[in-house]
Amino acid sequence: MATWTNKHWGALIGGLVIFLIAEIGPGAAAFVVIFAVLGYFIGKYLDGELDLEDIRARAQGRRSETLPPEHPPRPPEPPRVR
Repeated sequence: MATWTNKHWGALIGGLVIFLIAEIGPGAAAFVVIFAVLGYFIGKYLDGELDLEDIRARAQGRRSETLPPEHPPRPPEPPRVR
């Protein structure tokens, strides 16, 4: 085995979290895990791997310009006559 896969890293991190829970308690371990996840995303941002404009557009319901629309626009319906 030359390199570790995501499965291996996940097992290692899961084991460390279980060890933290047993060693320092669930509340403190949750605190550590929350800041570890926060640090992960800060690191991704600093490395330029997070596109904040794309995240903002998705949160506001707008689509990216590079993606085709899901459905073609429908023509307007004619007015109903009663």
